Amino acid sequence: MKSIPDARANEIKKLRGVAGNIFDLPSKYFTNTSYDRANVPEIQRLLRVTSSTNLAYKTFPLVLFPELKEDRSLKTVFGNWLLLARILKALLHGITSLHHASSGRGAHTNCMKWNVQQVMPGCIAWAAVLAIFLLSPDTEFLSTGIGKRSTISYKDLFFTYKKVLVTKWKMKRIVQIVININHYIFKAA
Repeated sequence: MKSIPDARANEIKKLRGVAGNIFDLPSKYFTNTSYDRANVPEIQRLLRVTSSTNLAYKTFPLVLFPELKEDRSLKTVFGNWLLLARILKALLHGITSLHHASSGRGAHTNCMKWNVQQVMPGCIAWAAVLAIFLLSPDTEFLSTGIGKRSTISYKDLFFTYKKVLVTKWKMKRIVQIVININHYIFKAA
C-alpha cells in the first residue's frame, strides 16, 4: 500500500501532465517541473503576482474568480468553477476523462475507490489549492504544507478556502457552483 504522501505526489504528477489543458496554457509550463513559472506573465496574472523578483502571493488569486476579475467582497470567489471541476474530474476519473464525454466511471478510478458521488467543501478547497500549487514555482508538495520556493502556506489556504465554502455553502451562488461542478464531473455519458 502506498503512503499518503506518495499517492498525493503521484496524483499531482498526473495533473502536471494535463495542466496545460486545465489552464488553457502551453503544457511545457507544467510538464517540466523546473520550468520557470515565476517569470511567465500569464501565470503571474493568474496568481496576481506583480513582480517575479518580489513574489507576494495573495490568499485569493485571480484564478479563483470568474473571468479573472477580482471581487474584494469575495462574493464571486470560486466562480471559476470550470477550472476547479477540470482538476477534480482528472483526480477522480483519471486524466483521460478530460478528453471524453463520459464520466469515466471505471472500476479503478479514484471516484470508485473512494466512493465519491458529489463534491463537498473540502474537495473544492483542495482543487483550489492544487490550482495554485500547479501555477506556483514550487516543484513538490511538501508535507509541511508550505511551498519551498514560493513560501505559500498551502495548508492555510486549504483551511481558509474550506471555511469560506462551509460558511457560505447554502448561499445561492455557492449552490450553483456546486451544481455546475457536480454536473461536469458526474454527468452520465
